[in-house]
Amino acid sequence: MSDTLQPIESTFPEFTSLAHQLNPTQVQQAMSLITPAQRIALLAHEHPDGDCLGSALGFAHILRQLGKTCVPVCADPAPRSFKFMPGIETLQNTLGDEQFDLVIALDAGELTRYGAIYKNHQAFLDQATILNIDHHISSSGCGQVNIIEPDAASTTELVTLFQQQTGLPLTKDAAICLLTGLITDTGSFQYPNTSPRTMIIGALLVQHGAVAEQIVKPIFRTQPLAQARFIAAAVNNAQSSLNGRLIWSYATKETLIAVGATPDMDDNASGMLRDLEGVQVAAFFKTYDDPNVTRVSLRSNEPYNVAAVCMRLGGGGHPRAAGATINKPLQAAISLVIAEIEREMQETDRQQGQ
Repeated sequence: MSDTLQPIESTFPEFTSLAHQLNPTQVQQAMSLITPAQRIALLAHEHPDGDCLGSALGFAHILRQLGKTCVPVCADPAPRSFKFMPGIETLQNTLGDEQFDLVIALDAGELTRYGAIYKNHQAFLDQATILNIDHHISSSGCGQVNIIEPDAASTTELVTLFQQQTGLPLTKDAAICLLTGLITDTGSFQYPNTSPRTMIIGALLVQHGAVAEQIVKPIFRTQPLAQARFIAAAVNNAQSSLNGRLIWSYATKETLIAVGATPDMDDNASGMLRDLEGVQVAAFFKTYDDPNVTRVSLRSNEPYNVAAVCMRLGGGGHPRAAGATINKPLQAAISLVIAEIEREMQETDRQQGQ
């Protein structure tokens, strides 16, 4: 299909080129790792989202056109809302015999973010040849080659730019997976990380066969009754401070049991809270397995930088979307994180003259 398509620039002549966006030296170095490799593992981070899954599966579809054996790997199963993605059934939860020439680590810049994959294969990964592609501002890079561009809306945006710059084949299945990451990380192109380049890349992926509605519907518009009940419970548990500008809620294993939900149904709970009227920063806390470990997801509106908060807590992310794992029980974690957010918001208010 791609052989008969006109270059995207012919449709959008005002855009210079998608083929000259990444650092050419890094792209060349990355290709020097990919070209000789025959068996490649593509890692998606733990607690997977549309971007890490879309990057791993999309890149795998691309590289298979070169005759590579590609194995997408994630410590946790994909949420049910992503079952439409081509190749999702090939996702493995282990590196098996570790017989890989190359590891491509996607959407996270630290090996610990790949959860049980790193814990169970640490000796192999610590000496493996790794290409790291990520867009998080907090990423330090975990590869011999690191393509990290915080200005990109998603890691799938970077994978698409890499494909355009190298001339690798872009199939319909790859386009669907890559557009999934773009849509989820931009909230269907609603978030401020959506740039003109992001929109052009979206157009390119649609041109290659991806249909946005077939991605948006299962992720954003269709949900089980148990998930609706979970969201209702999260709203019911919500508390606020700073005159309603900061809001937070939580869920426990008991919450899941009470509403019949599964852990993957908490996706975007913090975003839902952030979208309530008057809210500028939202936090969602969860502890499902170990009562002494609490995960927190933060979302914000400008000018509040939740990545700064999470980085101080050992996590990371983006200024408007970040997360961290706190080695404390739920209530202790809530007290710690909310105090940090309040300080960050009050300092930002002072800097803004509010």
